[in-house]
Amino acid sequence: MSYYKKIICRPINDNNKRFLLGKNGTVEMMAIGLNPSKANEGKLDPTSRNIEKIANNNGCNGWWLVNLYPLRTVNPKKLPIKPDLKLIDQNLNVILELIQNPKFKINKILCCWGNHVDDHLYLKLQASKILEFIKEKNLIVYCLGMTKSGNPFHPSPMSVNSFLGGINQLQISEYQHY
Repeated sequence: MSYYKKIICRPINDNNKRFLLGKNGTVEMMAIGLNPSKANEGKLDPTSRNIEKIANNNGCNGWWLVNLYPLRTVNPKKLPIKPDLKLIDQNLNVILELIQNPKFKINKILCCWGNHVDDHLYLKLQASKILEFIKEKNLIVYCLGMTKSGNPFHPSPMSVNSFLGGINQLQISEYQHY
């Protein structure tokens, strides 16, 4: 069985939205990004490969990538001005399932949505809602560091290599802003 057969994507074969991408493990990290791009059950992209590496480097053999908004686009500036409320509800339900369902072994939460969270108020509101759910579960929230604008760094190869010293040098730290 190839490595990519282990990747789980919800929904599968959907080029418009993605609620969840990742791999089961006995100790899992949930990373919260801004919005999904091209990665799916058949192929990871550079950012999702970085998430997997960050999880592995921090004692997690499973990882899940969720987002503040589930609409797929490689350019966050193309996110809608007004969100689809049905998509937001579906997205929050998937995130709640990850946090609450004991079949998931979430040990660490990594906030990594970057500065585009400031582009739309609904993205900031989603971050707040999700962090409230996490706080209720008493989970520790981490980040890769903070941008000059005060947002958790995005794990794209450009950010990781330009600002954080490369993927193998990354140290996660507690996210203090929630």
